Amino acid sequence: MAIAVGLTLAAVFLGTLFLNAWAFLTFVAILVVIAQLELDSAFRAQGLRPATPVAVGAGLVTIYGAHGLGEAGQSLGLVVLVIGTMLVTLLDGGRRQVAASLGAAFLMTLWVPFLASYAALLLARPDGIWFVMAAIALTVSNDIGAYAFGFKFGRHSLAPSVSPAKTWEGFAGGLATVLLIAAFVTAEVVPGLGRGQALVLGAGISVAATLGDLAESLVKRDLGVKDLGRILPGHGGVMDRVDAMLFTLPVAHLLLLALGT
Repeated sequence: MAIAVGLTLAAVFLGTLFLNAWAFLTFVAILVVIAQLELDSAFRAQGLRPATPVAVGAGLVTIYGAHGLGEAGQSLGLVVLVIGTMLVTLLDGGRRQVAASLGAAFLMTLWVPFLASYAALLLARPDGIWFVMAAIALTVSNDIGAYAFGFKFGRHSLAPSVSPAKTWEGFAGGLATVLLIAAFVTAEVVPGLGRGQALVLGAGISVAATLGDLAESLVKRDLGVKDLGRILPGHGGVMDRVDAMLFTLPVAHLLLLALGT
């Protein structure tokens, strides 16, 4: 079942990506909203009351705004988030744990739709489809390499207090896998990307993917949950599937800018 779900997501991802930008970003937006609702459920189980409708609305503004207005669209989404959540909180005089609930709303927006909106900025580049594909493919390759090497050779825990199953050997395996694919596939397929640039991009994505996984593990451990959802059989929730990508998309965009591509 897990393989079928993964293949289905990959098919929808590729289908919408090659269809047009609006179709792809709508697919991204659907995943983002589901992930935000998963976080909302976990936060409410802890007694928090985040202004989730505002967070979801601000997230949609951020994603579609990034497509239409670039970084200004991202800023617009953040303005909607801050002003909207403050207004809702002011109007709800009986709300408790105000600071924590505000923090939850900010986190579910900054962490998910804001970081996901960098997919729109990548897509807006010349030959943007290939850059989006490269970022996602390298992220998935890192996950596969890290799992395989960690399972076979893992001995030394990478972050024992956060995610005991992750090991330095797994991290090294993921990094090696990504660098090989970046050098011999990404550099050959993505227009205008040299081998050295592809290696830098791959290294950055590998580190970012690992940090993204650990970040979600940290939050889940604090909230006392194993998975943030169960909508994807064999994968957990949407948030459990996209945690690494939320870190790799902005890192890919910023690295490409720094590399002058």
